[in-house]
Amino acid sequence: MLVMHLSLNLIIFVLLTCVKLAHLCTNDGYPFECYLSTMTPYRTVSNKDFYKIQFDGCKAKKAWMVVRHGTRNPKAATIVRMKERLPLIKQKILDSSHFPNEYVKNHDLDLFRKWKPSGHPKDEKKLAHEGEEEMLLLAERMQNRFPDVFENVYTNKTYRFKYTYSQRTQKSAYYFARGLFGKATAKSVYFPEPTEQDPILRFYKMCENWNKNIKKNPEAALEKRLFVSGIEMKQIVNNINQRLGFESYLTTDDITLIYHTCAFETAWHKKSKSPWCSIFTVDDLKVLEYVEDLDMYWQDGYGYELSYKQACPAFGDMINFLESKDPHSKVTVYFTHSGTLLKILAHLGLYKDEQPLTAENFSKMSNRQWKTSKIDSFATNLAFVLFGCEDGDKILTLHQERVVRLPSCPNSDLCSLNQMHKYYENSLQNCDFDALCNTR
Repeated sequence: MLVMHLSLNLIIFVLLTCVKLAHLCTNDGYPFECYLSTMTPYRTVSNKDFYKIQFDGCKAKKAWMVVRHGTRNPKAATIVRMKERLPLIKQKILDSSHFPNEYVKNHDLDLFRKWKPSGHPKDEKKLAHEGEEEMLLLAERMQNRFPDVFENVYTNKTYRFKYTYSQRTQKSAYYFARGLFGKATAKSVYFPEPTEQDPILRFYKMCENWNKNIKKNPEAALEKRLFVSGIEMKQIVNNINQRLGFESYLTTDDITLIYHTCAFETAWHKKSKSPWCSIFTVDDLKVLEYVEDLDMYWQDGYGYELSYKQACPAFGDMINFLESKDPHSKVTVYFTHSGTLLKILAHLGLYKDEQPLTAENFSKMSNRQWKTSKIDSFATNLAFVLFGCEDGDKILTLHQERVVRLPSCPNSDLCSLNQMHKYYENSLQNCDFDALCNTR
């Protein structure tokens, strides 16, 4: 078997990636950016290096990508609460003689004075300007890394794009195309009409068993509820009230709302700080992040087998596309949501911790792999690139634009199609979505 040698460019890419992974989301100026869960802006975790990726004796031939929409607006209920509750809290802060202090400084008070709630419920979940930029830059970097695959000339035979039934994925798809082909061409790119139920892009919406027994089942959210009502959260509520001189004015719901506001405003505005972030310490944010991680772990991750097993049609779609012999078809890119990305990541066996995430083991899970701030930020993406090599076809996997090694090939960046078939045989050969998801 031919020994694979990394080109100089790839050696540089891997070394820089390793450095970035070791310091993923370190921001001494705004440390809160590292703990915003699924509301984390992609700029804090993206790989901004764009060296061409090459392997000796191999040529990139095809790519299949699944992309979470870019930074968006909150849901309507959150926008309403921001408008109704936060001005009251803001005024209480400004009326207090407790400030400035080591947490809320004069600069933060100035920001509070200028702060007004933004957004309208009718614009809920729409793609924000930051989300547009995330998609543009992601497309440009992928094109630089794989110029033979992500060609800058568009034809609907070469490219296949698809998005879900939502404004945020539709706009994400458009801005990704714009990053590849430019503004004029992007307007003429073909996007098929989305469907409310899509067996690949949002398979879980069609899984009756998952919706009934996990999504809508209160027992599936037990660990999150226990943690929210537990000592760590109570301590945070008490600490923040004391820090602000409020006694017991702020509730758990208030703290959650402020956390979400801090997160969204951080994502929207890369050059300015949200005043709401100033009330938190890093330790506070770690607890609030864990609440979100518990939610996603038990709903979309490793908490229940069904959650990730139902991703087999999407995994099969990827393998079928990369193995297809169509000489023209080079790129498939799907624009979707957190629920899809997380289930596929778990289906692949990535970011699996030895211990399940529970309400009781927060203190032991500080180095956990399942950390949504890193693995499921806005614009999260997973790419599989097919390389034709002298000793057969192989797949390179990238998550957040970084090379990741699948469990099927733990010692190699490239994984042969044969090895992929062998390791994921059950997923590929026994993918009976109806049997998994039918409650009858």
